[in-house]
Amino acid sequence: MRRQGLEIGQRVLFGAVVAEPRGVLDAGSYRTLRDTLVKIAVDEPLAVIVDLDRLDVPDGSAYALFVSAGDQLTQWPGVPLLLAAENEGQRARVREYHLPRFVIVHTSVSAAVAAIGDPPLRRIARRRLPNALTSSGAARDFVREICAEWRVRVDVDTAVAVVAELVENTLLHTYCAPSLRVELRRDLLTVAVYDDDPEPVRLVERDVAAQRRGGLALVAAYARAWGCAPTPAGGKVVWATLRLSGGE
Repeated sequence: MRRQGLEIGQRVLFGAVVAEPRGVLDAGSYRTLRDTLVKIAVDEPLAVIVDLDRLDVPDGSAYALFVSAGDQLTQWPGVPLLLAAENEGQRARVREYHLPRFVIVHTSVSAAVAAIGDPPLRRIARRRLPNALTSSGAARDFVREICAEWRVRVDVDTAVAVVAELVENTLLHTYCAPSLRVELRRDLLTVAVYDDDPEPVRLVERDVAAQRRGGLALVAAYARAWGCAPTPAGGKVVWATLRLSGGE
């Protein structure tokens, strides 16, 4: 991938994906790199590792990208972001802008791989739904069944309301068949809906959906965090996380 003077290579290493940006990180390429890291994480590798050695950062404030991306990947899909730099000059510049206070910078890609550790235990359930009015009800039933099966301590009615809004948003604004993913990880329950339409969702869609239940505004109000990310296949995924009091 090459845009805005930045080329981003990728390779898989022991279950992690290593991103190798080459070129200048500036205002023109900032979003490209950030979106690429999010897109890599959607496929749920063990970790996303960024090799910084071939990256030129004229304005050190751009290193904040990795703090922002790391926070998002931690929220969803729960994939760690690790940085690596063998070049001492790059590590010195990273220290100058205090990046290691927020994201550990390893001395090599191999060291970053060794630091991944065991991924957190998670349960994942998926269901493909048709592009039909019945899909909202099917999604509600599926989430209720999964919460009961996993003995999830969460406000199930809230989880059901959130997933219904995500599915209905897909049905209302696309011609796609939504795909539902439910995940239990540590103290978070995540519901995500995939579709093949690349157009990102926006909170302003509430104006269209307000006559129903509140649209994405309801999701934003109930969820601990929510967002929209592109998928490698060219579509998108809209996700929301709900905090639990416990689960088993």
